[in-house]
Amino acid sequence: MSIPFYEFPSSPILFIGALGIAVAIAVFFVAFKKYFNSPLNNELTKKKKALIKEQGELNERLKKIEQDLKNL
Repeated sequence: MSIPFYEFPSSPILFIGALGIAVAIAVFFVAFKKYFNSPLNNELTKKKKALIKEQGELNERLKKIEQDLKNL
């Protein structure tokens, strides 16, 4: 009794297709990283401004709490 197995065809179109898929995934990965690290990314600049604003507010709250602790 023999076990059937699939013989992978050696057609060049399969290799070209697999190479195309690999190149597409690589391009997507590189473009994704470049876009989100770009200074022209509006989402990144908005997030950075919001974080700076929040940091300022937290620093003000911290100063007020420290002042309140000194007054105790």
